[in-house]
Amino acid sequence: MKHEFAFLTPEQLARPLPISIGLSGGSGSGKTYSALRVARGIAEELGGKGAPIAFVDTENRRALHYRETFPEIVGHYLDFGPEVGGQMVGYPSDRWIAMLDFIEKSGAKALVVDSWSGSWEGIGGVLEQQAAVLAAFGEGDGAKGDANNIRAWAKVKPPYRKLINRVIQFPIPIILCTRAKPVIMKRQKVGGEWTDVPVGKTKTRRKDIPWDVAADGDLIFEMAAMAILDHEHPGCPKYQVKIADQFKRLWVPDRPLTEETGRGMAEWSKRQGSAQQDKALMDAARAKAREGKDMMRAYWQGLDANQVATLKPILAELQETAARADEQTAPDDPFSDPKPAPEQMAAAAAAA
Repeated sequence: MKHEFAFLTPEQLARPLPISIGLSGGSGSGKTYSALRVARGIAEELGGKGAPIAFVDTENRRALHYRETFPEIVGHYLDFGPEVGGQMVGYPSDRWIAMLDFIEKSGAKALVVDSWSGSWEGIGGVLEQQAAVLAAFGEGDGAKGDANNIRAWAKVKPPYRKLINRVIQFPIPIILCTRAKPVIMKRQKVGGEWTDVPVGKTKTRRKDIPWDVAADGDLIFEMAAMAILDHEHPGCPKYQVKIADQFKRLWVPDRPLTEETGRGMAEWSKRQGSAQQDKALMDAARAKAREGKDMMRAYWQGLDANQVATLKPILAELQETAARADEQTAPDDPFSDPKPAPEQMAAAAAAA
């Protein structure tokens, strides 16, 4: 096979950058409504008022509850149930890829999929396929237990990786909604204080998030923005799994997602707005924080109100970085004894 390459033209380079968003949440968290609001902001910025939004519905046409509020989905609504013509086809990876191919040609300016969880844990999804392959191996093939489990995943994962790559390469802004499940928590002493921590590992890899995503754990980190909503904070990206720096000012944990969120992301996509400058400011602040508290304090006092507002979403990170830099400052004599920890100093004073 002969491979050919070509540099992108200036016109191709000027195209809007891709936007991928993940919204997860349980029932009543507002993820469908929030996804539509963000999609409307993106679509209007890229295509004008009333620009079409494609909606792929796996939830028994539940999105049609919003057809009057969001007329942009009329004419671009796809009922993506597990049955086709009375036959159960489920959610294998190739069906999802065919759907994305169809949407790409539709003229839609944004896409909402609710719910993407079917690709992972639905009928014909990855988990069901893996279980079927594992059962088909049986006991007479010379491999048992974990070995068979690994072999089953080796058969199932390649088609699914093709689907993930299709999502990553998708040129239309895409919002994937997934279900979220409560994490089983246990009381544990952390840093001298009792707190709730998850029992076992979660897909978010975070001990401070009491929800887990009903989807592939790798996919959620492919998104430019990924957050979990819950019923106590409907519409708010309360638990932020991953938010790219350029979007942190738009994704505030206690502020609902709106059309303005999508509009700001689309402006960045077109190399407009302040998102890229916000990222540059955050990178500069992180570099200053690595010089310690004193340097960071002086730097912070020299910022104007707008710069302070931009950096507030990462303030805790900057404080931690500056404190850690002070703790790790090397002594003048590289061979001197390390500075004793506060607990060691207190123990020595008590002994004296």
